[in-house]
Amino acid sequence: MSYAKAMKHVNNHRKDKYRQPVLGMPFYDLKEGEHIESCSSVAQRTATGYNVRVYNKEERKYIQVSDEFKTEDEAIDIIETLSQYDQLGSRIYSTEGMHVSGW
Repeated sequence: MSYAKAMKHVNNHRKDKYRQPVLGMPFYDLKEGEHIESCSSVAQRTATGYNVRVYNKEERKYIQVSDEFKTEDEAIDIIETLSQYDQLGSRIYSTEGMHVSGW
C-alpha cells in the first residue's frame, strides 16, 4: 500500500473512533512531540510478577508452563530450560496477563 493510499484510508475513518495507526502513522488528536506508550512498556511498568507461556498448536493459544516469578530474569532462566522447539514459541507475560516479551 502506498503512503498516499494509506493516508486516504486513515482519513476516511471517523476521527472519534480509537484506531491503531496504519503503517506506524500517528494517532488522531496526537500533538507534535507527544508520545504514546506501547503495550509492552505498559506491561513492564505495571507488572507485579512474570510467568512463561508456550504456544499450543492444538488449542491455538498460549498456555502457562511456569509458576509466577518476581523478576523477568527468573522467567528468562525458565525459557532456557525448555526444549528448542518450545523456546521458539515461548513468551513472557505479566501476572496481569499482558504480553511482555517474546515472539
